[in-house]
Amino acid sequence: MSSKRQGYKFRSDYICRVRYRNTLPPVPYAPKMLTIPSLVERHVPYQSTSLVEQTPYSLIMDQSASIPFDKALVDYLDAMESHPEEVSEPMEGVAEEDKILMSEPTDGQGASGLYTRKPNVTWLRRSEYIAQETRGISNRKEGVENKFAMSAAAAKKRNYSTREEQIAGVENTFKPLPEDLRHPQTKSRAKKIIPLLPDTECWENIYTIGQFSTEPADEARMAKRRAVESSPGFNPSKRPRFSETDATDRGILRPMVNPHDPDDTYLVWFLPDAESTKRLVKQKEDPLEGLSEDVLQYHAVHDYEYKNDASNSKHLLLSVHIDDHGERVVYCPIRSKMVVRKKRAQVMLYSIDQLDSCFLQSAQFSYLDDYEKPNVLTVTYTKG
Repeated sequence: MSSKRQGYKFRSDYICRVRYRNTLPPVPYAPKMLTIPSLVERHVPYQSTSLVEQTPYSLIMDQSASIPFDKALVDYLDAMESHPEEVSEPMEGVAEEDKILMSEPTDGQGASGLYTRKPNVTWLRRSEYIAQETRGISNRKEGVENKFAMSAAAAKKRNYSTREEQIAGVENTFKPLPEDLRHPQTKSRAKKIIPLLPDTECWENIYTIGQFSTEPADEARMAKRRAVESSPGFNPSKRPRFSETDATDRGILRPMVNPHDPDDTYLVWFLPDAESTKRLVKQKEDPLEGLSEDVLQYHAVHDYEYKNDASNSKHLLLSVHIDDHGERVVYCPIRSKMVVRKKRAQVMLYSIDQLDSCFLQSAQFSYLDDYEKPNVLTVTYTKG
């Protein structure tokens, strides 16, 4: 029994992995999206020789690679070149088999010359009347241009040859402004209508919606806000937002990468100092005055972790412009969205058995946060 069991093999013993040790041949063609630099030998000025100029190139024609052509047209052109007077002579008569083509079609008409009513039959019996309907369609009163394109009169109306006609044609495409335009929900009447056009100057810029998980203002700004809110007679509906008065909306996010850990990427949030805040708030109150070319200083406030959402966004960035051309509103697409959260310090947990080696491991990983981080940014606006 033992010898039989030793010689007997289970079915699973014959099922084993097969490893192909032969390597695949190289790819015969380079990848399609790979940019291969051109050879230096290609950049050589071409010089023709007398041998090349005197050598005729034989044109080999293959019957299978021929192209179709209209033989009747070729014969007509040859006849016009050889003896045009014979070709241009009028025909003596029409052949008997072609005379039927000269007669006007009368099928499908009644005694008064009008078309008879189409028979109302089911689609199973409709094949009996297809030929009759087809003959009736080609005998309509209007011209062929109404069937395939526009008439000559309509084409003349749509021919914008001058610049004034082009401007008038574009203006006619817009619907007239309704006088009783109201809001769909509040039913308020519109007081002014401003044209909304795409911003051609800033269309290529990439705009992102930034959403903070907490208030991005620093502690000094938050203390001033709490003092204003606690003052008597405070009404938030009659004053601008706090972010406009303390320049929190003019902050700067700067990306940072940990040099010891390339996967550790985050954003540093900078806010302007007191002097720069006054200048930025004044510039927002009077945009036409502009900013001077003095340096603005920004100080680091918080570190944020971010998460990008590059899905197709339907949000638009609207900006109002008041200049020599009047008041207008332009829009740009917002292509992405970013959610930022405060970055927390990395906390290392140890068990009770590892208390002796806690200080050794903390010293071992302390270099991860030992690198220089920017604390101050200087920004200068130049007048365009």
